[in-house]
Amino acid sequence: MFNLSEKQEKILTMIGAGTLLISALIAPNAAMAFYKISKQVTDRQARNRTKRSISSLIKRDIIYLAGDEIKLTKHGKELLKLVQIHEIEIPKPKKWDKNWHLVSYDIPEFKRKERNWFRSRIINLGFEKIQDSLWVFPYECREEIAIISNALGISDFVAYLNTNQLPHQERIKRHFGLIN
Repeated sequence: MFNLSEKQEKILTMIGAGTLLISALIAPNAAMAFYKISKQVTDRQARNRTKRSISSLIKRDIIYLAGDEIKLTKHGKELLKLVQIHEIEIPKPKKWDKNWHLVSYDIPEFKRKERNWFRSRIINLGFEKIQDSLWVFPYECREEIAIISNALGISDFVAYLNTNQLPHQERIKRHFGLIN
Protein backbone atom coordinates (compact mmCIF):
# COMPACT_ATOMS: atom_id res chain seq x y z
CA MET A 1 0.00 0.00 0.00
CA PHE A 2 2.72 2.51 0.95
CA ASN A 3 5.43 0.47 -0.66
CA LEU A 4 5.98 -1.30 2.66
CA SER A 5 5.75 -4.99 3.34
CA GLU A 6 3.34 -6.27 5.96
CA LYS A 7 6.28 -6.94 8.28
CA GLN A 8 7.61 -3.41 7.76
CA GLU A 9 4.16 -1.98 8.57
CA LYS A 10 4.12 -4.02 11.81
CA ILE A 11 7.62 -2.83 12.75
CA LEU A 12 6.64 0.77 11.99
CA THR A 13 3.53 0.42 14.17
CA MET A 14 5.53 -1.10 17.03
CA ILE A 15 8.10 1.70 16.91
CA GLY A 16 5.34 4.32 16.77
CA ALA A 17 3.67 2.79 19.81
CA GLY A 18 6.98 2.86 21.67
CA THR A 19 7.05 -0.89 22.13
CA LEU A 20 10.26 -1.46 20.22
CA LEU A 21 13.00 -0.13 22.49
CA ILE A 22 16.54 -1.42 22.73
CA SER A 23 18.78 -1.13 25.73
CA ALA A 24 22.03 0.68 24.97
CA LEU A 25 23.83 -1.72 27.27
CA ILE A 26 22.65 -4.72 25.30
CA ALA A 27 22.81 -3.22 21.81
CA PRO A 28 25.69 -0.78 21.38
CA ASN A 29 25.60 -0.91 17.58
CA ALA A 30 23.12 -1.37 14.73
CA ALA A 31 24.05 -4.95 13.97
CA MET A 32 23.48 -5.90 17.60
CA ALA A 33 20.21 -3.93 17.66
CA PHE A 34 18.95 -5.88 14.65
CA TYR A 35 19.98 -9.10 16.35
CA LYS A 36 18.20 -8.25 19.63
CA ILE A 37 14.96 -7.26 17.88
CA SER A 38 14.92 -10.29 15.65
CA LYS A 39 15.94 -12.64 18.50
CA GLN A 40 12.35 -12.49 19.73
CA VAL A 41 11.38 -14.31 16.53
CA THR A 42 12.09 -18.02 16.95
CA ASP A 43 11.96 -19.09 13.29
CA ARG A 44 15.34 -18.50 11.61
CA GLN A 45 13.85 -17.44 8.27
CA ALA A 46 11.40 -15.08 10.00
CA ARG A 47 14.30 -13.62 12.02
CA ASN A 48 16.26 -12.96 8.82
CA ARG A 49 13.21 -11.33 7.21
CA THR A 50 12.85 -9.11 10.29
CA LYS A 51 16.51 -8.07 10.06
CA ARG A 52 16.12 -7.28 6.35
CA SER A 53 12.92 -5.32 7.01
CA ILE A 54 14.56 -3.18 9.70
CA SER A 55 17.63 -2.63 7.55
CA SER A 56 15.43 -1.58 4.63
CA LEU A 57 13.46 0.85 6.81
CA ILE A 58 16.74 2.47 7.91
CA LYS A 59 18.08 2.69 4.34
CA ARG A 60 14.79 4.27 3.21
CA ASP A 61 15.07 6.91 5.97
CA ILE A 62 11.90 5.73 7.73
CA ILE A 63 13.53 4.78 11.04
CA TYR A 64 16.88 5.47 12.68
CA LEU A 65 18.86 4.32 15.68
CA ALA A 66 19.12 6.89 18.47
CA GLY A 67 21.23 5.51 21.27
CA ASP A 68 19.04 2.99 23.04
CA GLU A 69 15.99 3.46 20.84
CA ILE A 70 14.78 2.99 17.33
CA LYS A 71 12.90 6.13 16.30
CA LEU A 72 10.79 7.26 13.40
CA THR A 73 12.07 9.90 11.02
CA LYS A 74 9.72 12.64 9.82
CA HIS A 75 8.94 10.48 6.79
CA GLY A 76 8.40 7.50 9.10
CA LYS A 77 5.90 9.46 11.20
CA GLU A 78 3.95 10.39 8.06
CA LEU A 79 3.93 6.77 6.91
CA LEU A 80 2.80 5.62 10.36
CA LYS A 81 -0.17 7.99 10.18
CA LEU A 82 -1.14 6.52 6.82
CA VAL A 83 -0.75 2.96 8.12
CA GLN A 84 -2.96 3.79 11.11
CA ILE A 85 -5.56 5.45 8.87
CA HIS A 86 -5.52 2.40 6.61
CA GLU A 87 -6.30 0.14 9.58
CA ILE A 88 -9.49 2.01 10.56
CA GLU A 89 -12.68 0.08 9.92
CA ILE A 90 -16.30 1.11 10.43
CA PRO A 91 -18.34 -1.41 12.39
CA LYS A 92 -21.51 -2.46 10.59
CA PRO A 93 -24.44 -3.26 12.90
CA LYS A 94 -26.72 -6.17 12.06
CA LYS A 95 -29.68 -3.86 11.61
CA TRP A 96 -29.63 -0.56 9.73
CA ASP A 97 -31.09 2.36 11.71
CA LYS A 98 -32.43 3.99 8.49
CA ASN A 99 -30.18 7.02 8.91
CA TRP A 100 -27.72 8.19 6.29
CA HIS A 101 -24.33 9.50 7.32
CA LEU A 102 -22.91 12.11 5.00
CA VAL A 103 -19.36 13.38 4.72
CA SER A 104 -18.70 16.58 2.84
CA TYR A 105 -15.38 18.31 2.40
CA ASP A 106 -13.88 21.40 0.85
CA ILE A 107 -10.17 20.86 1.30
CA PRO A 108 -7.95 23.60 -0.18
CA GLU A 109 -5.50 22.99 -2.97
CA PHE A 110 -2.46 23.40 -0.72
CA LYS A 111 -3.64 20.24 1.07
CA ARG A 112 -4.12 18.26 -2.14
CA LYS A 113 -2.14 15.24 -0.92
CA GLU A 114 -4.24 15.02 2.25
CA ARG A 115 -7.46 15.48 0.23
CA ASN A 116 -6.49 12.64 -2.08
CA TRP A 117 -5.66 10.35 0.88
CA PHE A 118 -8.95 11.25 2.56
CA ARG A 119 -10.99 10.58 -0.57
CA SER A 120 -9.13 7.32 -1.18
CA ARG A 121 -9.76 6.15 2.37
CA ILE A 122 -13.50 6.88 2.37
CA ILE A 123 -13.81 5.09 -0.97
CA ASN A 124 -12.00 2.08 0.53
CA LEU A 125 -14.30 2.19 3.54
CA GLY A 126 -17.25 1.81 1.17
CA PHE A 127 -18.73 5.30 0.95
CA GLU A 128 -20.87 6.07 -2.10
CA LYS A 129 -20.37 9.34 -3.94
CA ILE A 130 -23.49 11.51 -4.23
CA GLN A 131 -21.80 14.60 -5.68
CA ASP A 132 -18.25 15.91 -5.87
CA SER A 133 -17.01 16.05 -2.28
CA LEU A 134 -20.28 14.64 -0.85
CA TRP A 135 -20.30 11.01 0.20
CA VAL A 136 -22.83 8.78 1.98
CA PHE A 137 -22.58 5.75 4.24
CA PRO A 138 -25.46 3.88 5.92
CA TYR A 139 -23.80 3.35 9.31
CA GLU A 140 -22.56 5.61 12.10
CA CYS A 141 -18.99 6.68 11.35
CA ARG A 142 -18.53 10.11 12.96
CA GLU A 143 -15.66 8.93 15.16
CA GLU A 144 -13.77 7.18 12.35
CA ILE A 145 -14.10 10.23 10.06
CA ALA A 146 -12.91 12.49 12.89
CA ILE A 147 -9.87 10.28 13.50
CA ILE A 148 -8.95 10.20 9.81
CA SER A 149 -9.46 13.93 9.22
CA ASN A 150 -7.58 14.86 12.42
CA ALA A 151 -4.66 12.60 11.53
CA LEU A 152 -4.43 14.24 8.11
CA GLY A 153 -4.78 17.75 9.55
CA ILE A 154 -7.92 18.52 7.54
CA SER A 155 -10.67 18.36 10.17
CA ASP A 156 -11.51 22.07 9.70
CA PHE A 157 -12.47 21.29 6.10
CA VAL A 158 -14.62 18.19 6.71
CA ALA A 159 -18.31 18.19 7.69
CA TYR A 160 -20.27 15.22 9.02
CA LEU A 161 -24.08 15.21 8.70
CA ASN A 162 -26.99 12.84 9.33
CA THR A 163 -30.30 12.56 7.53
CA ASN A 164 -33.05 9.99 7.12
CA GLN A 165 -33.93 10.97 3.54
CA LEU A 166 -31.82 11.26 0.39
CA PRO A 167 -32.60 12.00 -3.25
CA HIS A 168 -32.41 8.77 -5.27
CA GLN A 169 -32.49 6.86 -1.99
CA GLU A 170 -33.65 3.58 -3.55
CA ARG A 171 -30.56 3.44 -5.80
CA ILE A 172 -28.32 4.08 -2.81
CA LYS A 173 -30.13 1.45 -0.73
CA ARG A 174 -29.54 -1.06 -3.53
CA HIS A 175 -25.88 -0.10 -3.68
CA PHE A 176 -25.47 -0.87 0.03
CA GLY A 177 -27.68 -3.99 -0.11
CA LEU A 178 -30.28 -2.49 2.23
CA ILE A 179 -33.38 -3.39 0.21
CA ASN A 180 -35.15 -6.48 1.54
